[in-house]
Amino acid sequence: MDAVERDDFVHALGQTLAFYGKDLSMMQTSFWVTACNSKSVFQLKRALIEYTKVGKFAPKPADILSIADNMSSRHGMEEKTLPPPETNCPPEVAKAWMWFISHTAQGSNNFGSLVDRHSEVDASTQEKYLHIVNHEAHKYGTPDAIPEELKLKEVWA
Repeated sequence: MDAVERDDFVHALGQTLAFYGKDLSMMQTSFWVTACNSKSVFQLKRALIEYTKVGKFAPKPADILSIADNMSSRHGMEEKTLPPPETNCPPEVAKAWMWFISHTAQGSNNFGSLVDRHSEVDASTQEKYLHIVNHEAHKYGTPDAIPEELKLKEVWA
């Protein structure tokens, strides 16, 4: 699982746990990623969705892995991850938005923070990403994409 896939899975997991009224800590995130690393993000996200249809309590890794295994065996083979959609978005801008969304989404442990010291992305890169998303939101006239407390004065003034 690369960093982008990991963030995609962690976001889906965080949303699922929030549905059950639970938060996802950094320690839990690390445990979940390690436990589920053998499955594709596509399988894990489908399993999370399926779990919400039957699960009465927040899922455990074993629950999700079991569903993913059952889904694979029903189809007789391993699900293939679809290639990412083609885009003309520069990779650096895409990375910046993925980082920003994962740190500002409701329910995120990092909501509203400018710099996350526990992130795999170093502090200077996080600041660069913050500048990128502010400039992109301003460029495309989408000020609502950036929470007020994270809008940079040099961009929005």
